[in-house]
Amino acid sequence: MKAIILAAGEGNRMRPLTYTRPKAMLPIANRPMLEHLLIETKKAGIKEFIFIIGYHDEQVRDYFGSGDKAIRYG
Repeated sequence: MKAIILAAGEGNRMRPLTYTRPKAMLPIANRPMLEHLLIETKKAGIKEFIFIIGYHDEQVRDYFGSGDKAIRYG
């Protein structure tokens, strides 16, 4: 089973926190919000992920990498 995770928003209402990073990468308990979502989704049995990214997409790609075939980007 695959999950499509929408993480392309700028987070305009979260300024100034999102001037330099996408809202999905804002830290909660020392991890990006997106990582918490990924962990919980894996616990539910999802094994493949497609991240839809846009604003500061390089930060998401750098953090999660592209070597893992379980994560793709759109």
